[in-house]
Amino acid sequence: MADNKYFYQEGFTEQEEKKLKRYEEWSSKSLEEVIQGISNGIVDEGYYGALSVEFWKDESLILSCISAGHDIESVFKHVRKFMWRDKSFVLEVMSERLYHPVTSVDFHAQEFSYFDFIHDTLKKDLDVIAAFNKLSKLEPV
Repeated sequence: MADNKYFYQEGFTEQEEKKLKRYEEWSSKSLEEVIQGISNGIVDEGYYGALSVEFWKDESLILSCISAGHDIESVFKHVRKFMWRDKSFVLEVMSERLYHPVTSVDFHAQEFSYFDFIHDTLKKDLDVIAAFNKLSKLEPV
């Protein structure tokens, strides 16, 4: 009979302990502290689960993540859904200045489309389509 100890082990692995401590530390931080952590390179995608869901409706947090070079799809998956109905927000996260020249390579490497996130009411908007086309034509530096 197989040893069931693995399935019933008590406690957490060292990696799980570190993750729990990290989550505990950052779950109590203010939005401003989180944005500062992103700017200083302390907070990355691994911390997203610890952050308040309310933070993900703040455009400055989202833009900080993108500007810091975080994985765009990871960022977008955390953005509150209602934000994707706001045309000014959508155009801001599609702004060429966020991706060029520093992170334009990252934009081309992504295997998703903005249209996976944008609300249906904006998918045929001419300004949104123009912004997407402009991004897709950026040349990696």
